[in-house]
Amino acid sequence: MSRSVVFMFEIHQPIRLKPYSALRLSERISKGIDSIYDWQLNEEVFKRAASKCYRPALQILWENIKNCGFKFSLSMSGVWIEQALKYCPDIIDSLRRIVDSGAVELVAQTYYHSISPLLWSLDELKEQVEESRRALWEIFGFRAKTAEATEFIYNNDIGRLFWGMGFKASVTEGVERVLAWRSPNYVYSAYGCDLRLLLRNYRLSDDVAFRFSNPSWDQYPLTADKYASWIATSPGDLVFIAMDFETFGEHHWPESGILEFLRWLPRELRAKGVESMTISEAVERYRPVDVYDVPPWNSISWADLEKDLSPWKSSELQLKALELYEEVGMYAKAVGGKYLRHWRNMGISDNFYYMSSKGGPSGEVHLYFSPFKKPLEAYTSYVLSLLPLYEEVLKEYLRGVRRYAWRVRTPPKYAFKFVWNGREIYRAYSLAEVLEAFRSLGEEVAEAHLISGHLQRWIREVLLWSDLADSIREAVEKERGSCLKGVIKVLEKSKP
Repeated sequence: MSRSVVFMFEIHQPIRLKPYSALRLSERISKGIDSIYDWQLNEEVFKRAASKCYRPALQILWENIKNCGFKFSLSMSGVWIEQALKYCPDIIDSLRRIVDSGAVELVAQTYYHSISPLLWSLDELKEQVEESRRALWEIFGFRAKTAEATEFIYNNDIGRLFWGMGFKASVTEGVERVLAWRSPNYVYSAYGCDLRLLLRNYRLSDDVAFRFSNPSWDQYPLTADKYASWIATSPGDLVFIAMDFETFGEHHWPESGILEFLRWLPRELRAKGVESMTISEAVERYRPVDVYDVPPWNSISWADLEKDLSPWKSSELQLKALELYEEVGMYAKAVGGKYLRHWRNMGISDNFYYMSSKGGPSGEVHLYFSPFKKPLEAYTSYVLSLLPLYEEVLKEYLRGVRRYAWRVRTPPKYAFKFVWNGREIYRAYSLAEVLEAFRSLGEEVAEAHLISGHLQRWIREVLLWSDLADSIREAVEKERGSCLKGVIKVLEKSKP
């Protein structure tokens, strides 16, 4: 029977976009990028959640820390922290007090609670988790040892990334198709590295997160005593319970009894001999029993019944939006500054979640959280917000193309492909990789792509740098048949 429990609460509020129709696109462009956000709705939702959930639930947790020695972990998105500082700074003060108690572990997640784990490269995921880790240190003085990808998205590549970043542990879903006969109630090792993994017991977690106030549930009403008994009698070393923090007062309203449930649960657990602990304490106490092997093509998450990536990238609308988002991103990341920040705001996972066209129970959950009546409305509003940002990013990019073009890293669709004898032999995602290819693939291959004009066309149409394309064309025409050295000189000279 389990004598330990780990609770982790996820705290996030998206930066919502204004709904737009196609007829208002010109109006949207004229007002600038900042007008895409529905700041009034963001403030209203945050302050409502603060009143019903954040303040009372944090106060209850603080009392349980003092009276019961209750321990737990918190994962906060950076955009939630920013909104808390702006609209309700007293909540940040409450969190500082709780963190200073030493009873709470803060988990680094994607700063924008974003779709970065879904992108073709994990570079953006790494940058956002690093940004989250810095924010936790600067605001709360806490050095995060545990990392989480958005919505518990996980695969072996993500595990190795977190290990390489210096994290000791991560969290994800206990999924039957991965676990097979095994139980989630143990510590596991990531595949290919020594990262420790806690796997969410989704049945026990969802009993509170989704079923607590459902009168048709055969276990309704759920009391703290009953729930503590379920945890105590669960087989394994420990039970990992994870859910949205908004469960306590926002998803289930205070009138449901959810806050009283939270008040009494730590006491009932202690009475039954179940010790609460943080993620780091759990992975230090318990040795891993096996490897949790999740190949990238079988990535998992905690969302929907499928426990995969389909909540954000299964419908045609979602895939189109994701492709456009990545296209804007190759320029926004090169330019940086406010343009990169806006692009990352557009990558908040909620935006793609709203576009889901799923039916059944999963579809009902998507519609519950969405401010849009239909997925097409969510898609239209998203695209009509992203296009004006694209226009602004391109304007800035073209103003400094000589400086920015060398920073561009393209998604696979826009990479430069070296083809030889009808077969792709190399793919370059940047000018630096093109230069590297010229030096390694051989003169015959390189000059074939120069004489044909393929590289010049890629530089002109993808990197949008006509001057460089013209300079390479002139170098090729000047020394046709032996032009590689001249082109390399042109490229080297073009570096900022």
